[in-house]
Amino acid sequence: MLRHCRTVNQRASGYTAPVFDSTGCNMLRCALLLVVATIVTPSGVAAATSARYGVHYQAEFQPEAHGVLVHIDIRQRKGQLRLLDFNAPASRYGEFEGDGTIRRQGDRLVWTVPRTGGRLSYRVGVDHRRGDAYDARMGDNWAVLRLDDLFPPARVRARAGAESHATLSLSGPPGWSFETGYGPSNDTIQVANPDRRFDRPVGWMAAGELGIRRDKLGERRVSVAGPTGESFRRMDILAFVRWTLPQLVSVLPSFPERMLIVGGSDDMWLGALSGPNAIYLHPGRPLISENGTSTLLHELVHAAMTVAPEHGDDWIAEGLAEYYSLAVLTRSGGISGRRYERSLASLKEWADRDGGHLADPSTGPDTAYATLLFRDLDLELISAGSSLDAVVGPLFAGDQIGRARLEELVEAALGRPSRVLGAVAGGS
Repeated sequence: MLRHCRTVNQRASGYTAPVFDSTGCNMLRCALLLVVATIVTPSGVAAATSARYGVHYQAEFQPEAHGVLVHIDIRQRKGQLRLLDFNAPASRYGEFEGDGTIRRQGDRLVWTVPRTGGRLSYRVGVDHRRGDAYDARMGDNWAVLRLDDLFPPARVRARAGAESHATLSLSGPPGWSFETGYGPSNDTIQVANPDRRFDRPVGWMAAGELGIRRDKLGERRVSVAGPTGESFRRMDILAFVRWTLPQLVSVLPSFPERMLIVGGSDDMWLGALSGPNAIYLHPGRPLISENGTSTLLHELVHAAMTVAPEHGDDWIAEGLAEYYSLAVLTRSGGISGRRYERSLASLKEWADRDGGHLADPSTGPDTAYATLLFRDLDLELISAGSSLDAVVGPLFAGDQIGRARLEELVEAALGRPSRVLGAVAGGS
């Protein structure tokens, strides 16, 4: 302990510890050393925290302009953050101004941040099409989009060891409410991403005149939000989640502590899209389809994945999401065992008809094929006294989702390599 304190003191304050003779120190000298260590240790803490800098994100929704005015404030004193290089196509992002140096390089916007901090301001157009439908939309009294749209990905140049402390505030016309995956955002909220040094708001959000339903399910908080006047069945969705989430969390404890489900208008994307702590669901999408599968449950399984699948292994993420959407529905009593088998038979017919295989990206018939593979793998594990549950929990909570890690976990559970995975060693 004395050696550790002395090392910190020498590094942080320039204090030079006395040199003791070979016979050691007497009690008085040891006590004095402890007193000095106690006095100067706070400067070591200050040195450790001096690498932090503040980032405050602000977004003002302006429905009359179908856009959002964004401000990013950097609060620092020692130049911890030096440069932000945004992916900001001119077709959607414009009117950039601020402190320091700002320059465009094609679709990128490069901001050199002043040493003592500063502000960058710009405008974002909200409406954005994905094929024939919108995946971001703003009406006269509401908006549904990703926070990623407002605060696009950025390459960061900062001092070694520098980390951000980020907050977010959203505003708009009188009477507007704001729901994000971080919680309600009519007041300033903290934004944290433990896996990154530069925190940035991400995930789906809803703004405007909203209908909102919230509930606490065990240790999880779930919110369902959508524009008033649209046909988004908030209570149906909340009841469905209450009914299925306990089974899902028992298998996937990595499921986030907060979850937001948002819906928009009928002209938006016809399906579901997941993101960090939040899911978009089209108001016309059934909670359980005629073939017994559930788009919402599929995306809730994705929400429990702490990382994206490795390159080439999208089939793992999609196949497990579909398999567990069926398994959770069956375990919770949503569908019968007979209906479950019919659903699997329907998926097999689809995969056989359209040439499903293990693929990246995994399309519909490919996902059907992967779902059946995981059913077979589950049966193999159960016959050995284990189950796929024992594999999927650590797989989803780990730092990689890929074939090598899957095979490692399965082999540990079986005590031998998997025959099911070995039969598709060629990837199809």
